[in-house]
Amino acid sequence: MQQLLKIKPLSTFRFAIAVFVLFPSISWSQIDYRYTQFYQNPLPVNPAFSGIEDFVDIKIGYRTQWAGFDNSPTHLFASANMAFKLSGNNKYKHRGVRLFEAEAYSSIERDEGFGYRKSKRHGLGFYVMQNSDGGFSNTAAFLNYAYHINLTNQLVWSVGTAIGYEFNKFDPSGISVLNPDLDATYQAYLRGDNQKSSVNVNLGTVIYHKQFYLGYSAISATKILLPGSNTTFNELPNPITHNIQFGFRYRKWRYGYLISPYLMVNLRKDQPVEVIGALRMRYQDKLWGGLQYTLLGAVGLSAGFYLTPNIALNYGYEFPTSKISRVTAGSHEVILAFKLKNKNFSRAYLY
Repeated sequence: MQQLLKIKPLSTFRFAIAVFVLFPSISWSQIDYRYTQFYQNPLPVNPAFSGIEDFVDIKIGYRTQWAGFDNSPTHLFASANMAFKLSGNNKYKHRGVRLFEAEAYSSIERDEGFGYRKSKRHGLGFYVMQNSDGGFSNTAAFLNYAYHINLTNQLVWSVGTAIGYEFNKFDPSGISVLNPDLDATYQAYLRGDNQKSSVNVNLGTVIYHKQFYLGYSAISATKILLPGSNTTFNELPNPITHNIQFGFRYRKWRYGYLISPYLMVNLRKDQPVEVIGALRMRYQDKLWGGLQYTLLGAVGLSAGFYLTPNIALNYGYEFPTSKISRVTAGSHEVILAFKLKNKNFSRAYLY
Protein backbone atom coordinates (compact mmCIF):
# COMPACT_ATOMS: atom_id res chain seq x y z
CA MET A 1 0.00 0.00 0.00
CA GLN A 2 1.13 3.51 -0.67
CA GLN A 3 1.98 5.20 2.62
CA LEU A 4 2.25 8.74 1.27
CA LEU A 5 -0.96 10.56 2.04
CA LYS A 6 -2.71 13.49 0.47
CA ILE A 7 -5.17 14.89 2.99
CA LYS A 8 -7.89 17.25 1.93
CA PRO A 9 -7.69 20.51 3.91
CA LEU A 10 -10.83 19.87 5.95
CA SER A 11 -9.32 19.63 9.44
CA THR A 12 -6.15 18.72 11.31
CA PHE A 13 -7.95 15.71 12.73
CA ARG A 14 -8.30 14.17 9.26
CA PHE A 15 -4.58 13.45 9.32
CA ALA A 16 -4.89 11.30 12.42
CA ILE A 17 -7.80 9.44 10.85
CA ALA A 18 -5.83 8.74 7.70
CA VAL A 19 -2.88 7.34 9.61
CA PHE A 20 -5.07 4.79 11.39
CA VAL A 21 -6.87 3.74 8.23
CA LEU A 22 -4.03 3.44 5.79
CA PHE A 23 -1.38 1.75 7.89
CA PRO A 24 -2.44 -1.88 8.33
CA SER A 25 -0.06 -2.38 11.24
CA ILE A 26 -2.31 -0.14 13.35
CA SER A 27 -5.58 -1.85 14.20
CA TRP A 28 -8.73 -0.04 15.30
CA SER A 29 -10.82 -3.21 15.19
CA GLN A 30 -10.51 -3.48 18.97
CA ILE A 31 -11.59 -0.53 21.07
CA ASP A 32 -9.75 -0.03 24.37
CA TYR A 33 -12.07 1.99 26.53
CA ARG A 34 -10.20 4.96 27.96
CA TYR A 35 -11.77 7.22 30.55
CA THR A 36 -10.34 9.76 32.95
CA GLN A 37 -12.36 8.19 35.80
CA PHE A 38 -12.12 4.45 35.17
CA TYR A 39 -13.23 3.66 38.75
CA GLN A 40 -16.59 5.25 37.90
CA ASN A 41 -17.19 2.70 35.13
CA PRO A 42 -15.00 -0.34 35.91
CA LEU A 43 -17.00 -3.01 34.04
CA PRO A 44 -15.24 -2.53 30.65
CA VAL A 45 -11.87 -2.65 32.43
CA ASN A 46 -12.45 -5.80 34.50
CA PRO A 47 -15.65 -7.88 34.62
CA ALA A 48 -14.70 -9.16 38.11
CA PHE A 49 -15.70 -5.77 39.54
CA SER A 50 -19.35 -6.65 38.82
CA GLY A 51 -21.28 -6.79 42.10
CA ILE A 52 -18.52 -5.32 44.26
CA GLU A 53 -20.87 -2.62 45.59
CA ASP A 54 -23.69 -3.24 48.09
CA PHE A 55 -26.31 -1.51 45.93
CA VAL A 56 -27.48 -1.33 42.33
CA ASP A 57 -24.76 0.81 40.73
CA ILE A 58 -25.87 2.75 37.62
CA LYS A 59 -23.65 5.08 35.57
CA ILE A 60 -24.42 7.26 32.56
CA GLY A 61 -21.57 9.19 30.96
CA TYR A 62 -20.33 11.29 28.07
CA ARG A 63 -16.75 12.05 27.04
CA THR A 64 -15.45 14.37 24.35
CA GLN A 65 -11.77 13.92 23.57
CA TRP A 66 -9.29 16.35 22.06
CA ALA A 67 -11.62 19.34 22.15
CA GLY A 68 -10.82 21.81 19.39
CA PHE A 69 -10.56 19.24 16.58
CA ASP A 70 -13.29 18.90 14.00
CA ASN A 71 -14.89 15.46 14.31
CA SER A 72 -12.99 14.77 17.52
CA PRO A 73 -13.67 11.49 19.37
CA THR A 74 -16.84 11.28 21.47
CA HIS A 75 -17.96 8.48 23.76
CA LEU A 76 -21.36 7.69 25.25
CA PHE A 77 -21.88 4.90 27.76
CA ALA A 78 -24.30 3.47 30.28
CA SER A 79 -23.70 0.66 32.75
CA ALA A 80 -25.40 -1.06 35.66
CA ASN A 81 -24.42 -3.86 38.02
CA MET A 82 -25.61 -5.37 41.26
CA ALA A 83 -24.90 -8.23 43.66
CA PHE A 84 -27.10 -11.20 44.45
CA LYS A 85 -26.15 -12.40 47.90
CA LEU A 86 -26.13 -16.15 48.41
CA SER A 87 -25.98 -16.33 52.19
CA GLY A 88 -28.22 -14.94 54.90
CA ASN A 89 -25.21 -14.64 57.21
CA ASN A 90 -23.89 -11.44 55.64
CA LYS A 91 -23.85 -8.53 58.06
CA TYR A 92 -26.09 -5.68 56.95
CA LYS A 93 -25.96 -2.18 58.31
CA HIS A 94 -29.39 -1.26 59.58
CA ARG A 95 -30.99 2.01 58.47
CA GLY A 96 -31.66 2.99 62.10
CA VAL A 97 -27.99 2.61 63.01
CA ARG A 98 -27.04 5.17 60.35
CA LEU A 99 -29.66 7.63 61.47
CA PHE A 100 -29.46 7.38 65.25
CA GLU A 101 -26.19 5.70 66.25
CA ALA A 102 -23.36 7.11 64.21
CA GLU A 103 -20.65 5.46 66.31
CA ALA A 104 -22.28 2.05 65.96
CA TYR A 105 -22.54 2.59 62.22
CA SER A 106 -18.86 3.49 62.00
CA SER A 107 -17.87 0.42 64.00
CA ILE A 108 -19.74 -1.78 61.52
CA GLU A 109 -17.93 -0.04 58.65
CA ARG A 110 -14.63 -0.93 60.37
CA ASP A 111 -15.62 -4.43 61.45
CA GLU A 112 -13.33 -7.40 60.93
CA GLY A 113 -15.92 -9.32 58.92
CA PHE A 114 -15.47 -7.41 55.67
CA GLY A 115 -14.87 -10.60 53.71
CA TYR A 116 -17.95 -12.33 55.05
CA ARG A 117 -20.16 -9.36 54.20
CA LYS A 118 -18.78 -9.10 50.67
CA SER A 119 -18.46 -12.76 49.76
CA LYS A 120 -20.77 -15.55 48.62
CA ARG A 121 -22.46 -13.37 46.04
CA HIS A 122 -23.06 -13.28 42.31
CA GLY A 123 -22.32 -10.03 40.50
CA LEU A 124 -24.35 -9.31 37.39
CA GLY A 125 -24.10 -6.27 35.13
CA PHE A 126 -24.13 -4.85 31.64
CA TYR A 127 -22.73 -1.90 29.74
CA VAL A 128 -23.34 -0.31 26.36
CA MET A 129 -21.09 2.13 24.53
CA GLN A 130 -21.13 4.20 21.38
CA ASN A 131 -17.83 5.68 20.22
CA SER A 132 -17.28 8.04 17.30
CA ASP A 133 -13.82 9.05 16.11
CA GLY A 134 -13.98 11.09 12.93
CA GLY A 135 -14.84 8.51 10.27
CA PHE A 136 -14.72 5.65 12.76
CA SER A 137 -17.70 4.45 14.77
CA ASN A 138 -17.94 1.63 17.26
CA THR A 139 -20.97 0.28 19.11
CA ALA A 140 -20.67 -2.33 21.84
CA ALA A 141 -22.95 -4.11 24.32
CA PHE A 142 -21.70 -6.53 26.99
CA LEU A 143 -23.11 -8.71 29.76
CA ASN A 144 -20.90 -9.20 32.84
CA TYR A 145 -20.90 -11.88 35.51
CA ALA A 146 -18.69 -12.35 38.58
CA TYR A 147 -18.56 -14.64 41.59
CA HIS A 148 -17.17 -13.41 44.93
CA ILE A 149 -15.89 -15.75 47.64
CA ASN A 150 -14.02 -14.95 50.87
CA LEU A 151 -10.42 -16.12 51.31
CA THR A 152 -10.23 -14.81 54.88
CA ASN A 153 -12.55 -12.75 57.06
CA GLN A 154 -11.22 -9.61 55.35
CA LEU A 155 -10.05 -10.79 51.93
CA VAL A 156 -12.36 -11.54 48.99
CA TRP A 157 -11.59 -13.12 45.62
CA SER A 158 -13.74 -12.34 42.60
CA VAL A 159 -13.56 -13.93 39.15
CA GLY A 160 -15.60 -12.63 36.25
CA THR A 161 -16.29 -12.79 32.56
CA ALA A 162 -18.07 -10.63 30.01
CA ILE A 163 -19.46 -11.52 26.62
CA GLY A 164 -20.59 -8.94 24.13
CA TYR A 165 -21.11 -7.79 20.58
CA GLU A 166 -19.11 -5.07 18.80
CA PHE A 167 -19.89 -3.39 15.51
CA ASN A 168 -17.26 -1.24 13.76
CA LYS A 169 -17.67 0.97 10.73
CA PHE A 170 -15.50 3.44 8.84
CA ASP A 171 -16.45 6.29 6.50
CA PRO A 172 -13.47 7.19 4.24
CA SER A 173 -14.92 10.45 2.87
CA GLY A 174 -12.45 13.33 3.15
CA ILE A 175 -9.35 11.11 2.89
CA SER A 176 -7.30 10.33 -0.20
CA VAL A 177 -3.97 8.66 -1.02
CA LEU A 178 -1.37 8.98 -3.74
CA ASN A 179 -1.95 6.56 -6.58
CA PRO A 180 -5.42 5.54 -5.38
CA ASP A 181 -5.99 3.21 -8.37
CA LEU A 182 -3.09 1.03 -7.22
CA ASP A 183 -4.20 0.88 -3.58
CA ALA A 184 -6.48 -2.15 -3.11
CA THR A 185 -7.28 -1.42 0.53
CA TYR A 186 -8.26 2.17 -0.21
CA GLN A 187 -10.46 1.03 -3.10
CA ALA A 188 -12.15 -1.50 -0.80
CA TYR A 189 -13.00 1.28 1.65
CA LEU A 190 -14.39 3.45 -1.17
CA ARG A 191 -16.69 0.60 -2.20
CA GLY A 192 -18.18 0.66 1.26
CA ASP A 193 -16.57 -2.62 2.34
CA ASN A 194 -15.75 -1.13 5.70
CA GLN A 195 -17.90 -2.82 8.32
CA LYS A 196 -16.86 -5.38 10.84
CA SER A 197 -18.61 -7.11 13.74
CA SER A 198 -17.50 -9.61 16.35
CA VAL A 199 -18.43 -11.43 19.53
CA ASN A 200 -15.87 -10.69 22.26
CA VAL A 201 -15.12 -12.37 25.58
CA ASN A 202 -13.33 -10.52 28.40
CA LEU A 203 -11.91 -12.26 31.49
CA GLY A 204 -10.87 -10.85 34.84
CA THR A 205 -10.12 -11.46 38.49
CA VAL A 206 -9.80 -9.22 41.55
CA ILE A 207 -8.59 -9.83 45.09
CA TYR A 208 -9.90 -7.10 47.35
CA HIS A 209 -9.80 -6.06 50.98
CA LYS A 210 -11.34 -3.14 52.85
CA GLN A 211 -7.99 -1.34 52.37
CA PHE A 212 -6.81 -2.41 48.90
CA TYR A 213 -7.61 -4.26 45.66
CA LEU A 214 -5.48 -5.97 43.02
CA GLY A 215 -6.96 -7.00 39.69
CA TYR A 216 -6.00 -8.44 36.32
CA SER A 217 -8.07 -8.65 33.15
CA ALA A 218 -7.68 -9.84 29.58
CA ILE A 219 -9.79 -7.68 27.24
CA SER A 220 -10.79 -9.49 24.05
CA ALA A 221 -9.33 -12.71 25.42
CA THR A 222 -11.44 -14.42 22.77
CA LYS A 223 -12.81 -12.76 19.65
CA ILE A 224 -15.10 -14.43 17.15
CA LEU A 225 -15.26 -12.50 13.89
CA LEU A 226 -18.63 -12.52 12.19
CA PRO A 227 -18.84 -12.61 8.37
CA GLY A 228 -17.86 -9.30 6.81
CA SER A 229 -17.55 -7.85 3.33
CA ASN A 230 -13.93 -6.69 3.52
CA THR A 231 -11.43 -9.54 3.78
CA THR A 232 -8.50 -7.19 4.40
CA PHE A 233 -10.43 -5.43 7.14
CA ASN A 234 -11.36 -8.70 8.84
CA GLU A 235 -7.77 -9.92 8.77
CA LEU A 236 -6.43 -6.96 10.75
CA PRO A 237 -4.78 -8.14 14.00
CA ASN A 238 -6.88 -8.36 17.16
CA PRO A 239 -4.39 -8.44 20.03
CA ILE A 240 -5.41 -9.07 23.64
CA THR A 241 -5.12 -6.15 26.03
CA HIS A 242 -3.71 -7.15 29.42
CA ASN A 243 -4.76 -4.79 32.19
CA ILE A 244 -3.51 -4.64 35.79
CA GLN A 245 -5.30 -2.57 38.43
CA PHE A 246 -4.11 -1.75 41.94
CA GLY A 247 -5.72 0.56 44.46
CA PHE A 248 -5.22 1.40 48.13
CA ARG A 249 -7.82 2.85 50.50
CA TYR A 250 -6.63 4.87 53.50
CA ARG A 251 -9.68 5.91 55.49
CA LYS A 252 -10.29 7.82 58.69
CA TRP A 253 -14.03 8.00 59.09
CA ARG A 254 -13.55 9.70 62.46
CA TYR A 255 -12.22 12.71 60.54
CA GLY A 256 -14.45 12.12 57.55
CA TYR A 257 -11.97 11.44 54.74
CA LEU A 258 -10.81 8.64 52.47
CA ILE A 259 -7.57 8.79 50.44
CA SER A 260 -7.31 6.40 47.48
CA PRO A 261 -4.17 6.14 45.32
CA TYR A 262 -4.36 3.70 42.41
CA LEU A 263 -2.26 2.42 39.53
CA MET A 264 -3.35 0.88 36.23
CA VAL A 265 -1.10 -0.69 33.57
CA ASN A 266 -2.19 -1.56 30.00
CA LEU A 267 -0.13 -4.05 27.99
CA ARG A 268 -0.81 -4.70 24.31
CA LYS A 269 1.78 -6.01 21.87
CA ASP A 270 1.08 -3.46 19.12
CA GLN A 271 1.21 -0.42 21.46
CA PRO A 272 3.60 1.07 24.02
CA VAL A 273 3.07 0.13 27.67
CA GLU A 274 0.61 2.55 29.25
CA VAL A 275 0.90 3.39 32.96
CA ILE A 276 -1.76 5.47 34.71
CA GLY A 277 -1.46 6.67 38.30
CA ALA A 278 -3.94 8.69 40.33
CA LEU A 279 -4.62 10.05 43.79
CA ARG A 280 -8.15 10.76 45.00
CA MET A 281 -9.61 12.12 48.22
CA ARG A 282 -13.23 11.84 49.39
CA TYR A 283 -14.56 13.91 52.26
CA GLN A 284 -17.58 12.94 54.40
CA ASP A 285 -19.33 11.20 51.51
CA LYS A 286 -20.19 14.63 50.13
CA LEU A 287 -17.46 15.66 47.71
CA TRP A 288 -14.21 14.38 46.24
CA GLY A 289 -11.39 15.33 43.93
CA GLY A 290 -8.41 13.72 42.27
CA LEU A 291 -5.27 14.09 40.18
CA GLN A 292 -4.27 11.60 37.47
CA TYR A 293 -1.12 11.18 35.40
CA THR A 294 -0.68 8.97 32.33
CA LEU A 295 2.97 8.24 31.61
CA LEU A 296 3.91 9.90 28.31
CA GLY A 297 0.24 10.70 27.76
CA ALA A 298 -1.82 13.15 29.80
CA VAL A 299 -2.57 14.87 33.09
CA GLY A 300 -6.11 14.63 34.43
CA LEU A 301 -8.21 16.32 37.12
CA SER A 302 -11.49 15.04 38.49
CA ALA A 303 -14.09 16.25 40.99
CA GLY A 304 -17.57 15.28 42.12
CA PHE A 305 -20.24 15.64 44.74
CA TYR A 306 -23.55 14.09 45.79
CA LEU A 307 -26.66 15.86 44.55
CA THR A 308 -28.70 13.63 46.87
CA PRO A 309 -27.58 10.79 49.18
CA ASN A 310 -27.86 8.40 46.22
CA ILE A 311 -27.15 10.55 43.14
CA ALA A 312 -23.65 11.86 42.34
CA LEU A 313 -22.25 14.09 39.60
CA ASN A 314 -18.65 13.58 38.44
CA TYR A 315 -16.48 15.65 36.10
CA GLY A 316 -13.07 14.84 34.67
CA TYR A 317 -10.68 16.96 32.59
CA GLU A 318 -7.60 15.55 30.85
CA PHE A 319 -4.88 17.51 29.09
CA PRO A 320 -2.39 15.69 26.82
CA THR A 321 1.32 16.07 27.51
CA SER A 322 2.34 14.83 24.04
CA LYS A 323 2.76 16.98 20.93
CA ILE A 324 -0.96 16.82 20.22
CA SER A 325 -1.39 19.36 23.05
CA ARG A 326 -0.46 22.06 20.53
CA VAL A 327 -3.79 21.69 18.75
CA THR A 328 -6.28 20.56 21.40
CA ALA A 329 -7.86 22.01 24.52
CA GLY A 330 -8.01 18.62 26.24
CA SER A 331 -10.77 16.12 27.01
CA HIS A 332 -13.93 16.53 29.08
CA GLU A 333 -15.91 13.78 30.80
CA VAL A 334 -19.19 13.91 32.74
CA ILE A 335 -20.66 10.95 34.63
CA LEU A 336 -23.92 10.71 36.53
CA ALA A 337 -23.99 7.96 39.17
CA PHE A 338 -27.04 6.43 40.86
CA LYS A 339 -27.28 4.16 43.90
CA LEU A 340 -30.51 2.17 43.85
CA LYS A 341 -31.84 -0.22 46.50
CA ASN A 342 -29.33 1.22 48.94
CA LYS A 343 -31.43 0.55 52.04
CA ASN A 344 -28.37 0.26 54.25
CA PHE A 345 -26.81 3.52 53.07
CA SER A 346 -23.66 1.69 52.00
CA ARG A 347 -20.65 3.71 50.97
CA ALA A 348 -19.23 3.10 47.51
CA TYR A 349 -16.14 0.89 47.49
CA LEU A 350 -14.59 2.04 44.18
CA TYR A 351 -15.70 5.69 44.12
